[in-house]
Amino acid sequence: MARLAGKVALITGAARGIGRAIALRYAGEGCNLALSDLDLAGADETAALCREAGQAYGVRTVTTRTDVTKRAEVKSMIDTCVATLGGLDIVVNNAGIFNNAAFELMTDDQWHTMMNVNLHSVFYVSQVAVRHWLAAQKPGVFVNLASVSATVAFTESSHYCTAKAAVEMLTRCIAMELGPMGIRANSMAPGIIATEMTRPALSAPELAADWMRRIPSRRYGTPEDVADLALFLASDESRYINGEMIYVDGGATWAWSKPSDDARYPRRFGSAA
Repeated sequence: MARLAGKVALITGAARGIGRAIALRYAGEGCNLALSDLDLAGADETAALCREAGQAYGVRTVTTRTDVTKRAEVKSMIDTCVATLGGLDIVVNNAGIFNNAAFELMTDDQWHTMMNVNLHSVFYVSQVAVRHWLAAQKPGVFVNLASVSATVAFTESSHYCTAKAAVEMLTRCIAMELGPMGIRANSMAPGIIATEMTRPALSAPELAADWMRRIPSRRYGTPEDVADLALFLASDESRYINGEMIYVDGGATWAWSKPSDDARYPRRFGSAA
């Protein structure tokens, strides 16, 4: 069943992890793909895998090395997508970073870098895409990566939690303001997903065991779990869902009864998404 046949999706942060899983899921449903990342070699590898996964549908891809914190590069990325693939229907704002920083020790640079990558990039990409859709008088769909951290406070993560909470609200505002023009926007809130970004934390036995205890489904999520939701939100099956944040966390958010217990565990881990 080709639920995205003939569509064009732009996915940021597509070189690995959740971004790559979403790209592969979309390709398997017939979607042409513009794949962006600072790691161009990784994006190219994702593109090759997507062409193979979408071979039955003749899936086409284009890759760009884009710093999504720079508006000029974002515009060039979207222009390349439209020129090469003939349009743009779906935008997945996935690019992001994570690192820990104690609040009293956090530097201005740590705060601003987190906001630039995890929040401001969503604004830039979304605004440029919206301008394209309005000029072309076309509908469009946003699937934005928020996090359970938009709802649950975590130790040494005030910059990350704040940015993700803002992504949730920005998504709702886009949905409210642009819904009448046929533009939908929803966000996803992944929980503990086993990726390269979370590997350092999950390698700490005591912390990993405590996290597992808090997940009713008793397993960490996979990028594919998130990709399945991203497919639904991009497809016509979710046509009457707009402005929502949907959790994909094994039930962890509402079972996280004592988030302050995090303070018992050192959490100075972090890497780029």
